[in-house]
Amino acid sequence: MEKSHPAKSHLAQSSLEYLLVVALTFAIIVPTAYLFYNYSKESSQEITDSQITKIGKSIVDAAETIFYSGQGSKTTLELNVPDNVQSAQIIDGRELVLNLTTSFGISEIVFFSSVNMSTSGSNCEQMVCKLPELASQGLKKVKIEAISKETVNISVI
Repeated sequence: MEKSHPAKSHLAQSSLEYLLVVALTFAIIVPTAYLFYNYSKESSQEITDSQITKIGKSIVDAAETIFYSGQGSKTTLELNVPDNVQSAQIIDGRELVLNLTTSFGISEIVFFSSVNMSTSGSNCEQMVCKLPELASQGLKKVKIEAISKETVNISVI
């Protein structure tokens, strides 16, 4: 009859305990990392939405202020445009529309103005004026000028 060696069973037990500790560690780390990643992604989207909202409100508020200040009034805004803005346009002179890419697809954020807004003539077709310079990431200088008693001109310089 062979006798079992107590040293071998202790080695097997310690190896099994080591594997259980490693498995438990992974069982804790993997879900935590996944939750952190999702939270980070959602936070990033919320920050971008906040930046876009600030940009749109700033442009519309400045346009209304300059319009009511009278013809010849002008101002320049410095805006930091995030990287997911696809296009910017003015529709019917009263709606500033910013299209942006999100994890759900393309979203439109619309800002309404009580005054007529426009851009240079070459960027306008029918009732839609495009602001292509606002569709790229980075620091932009937006010039807003009351060009007549009816319209405020918005341009990126």
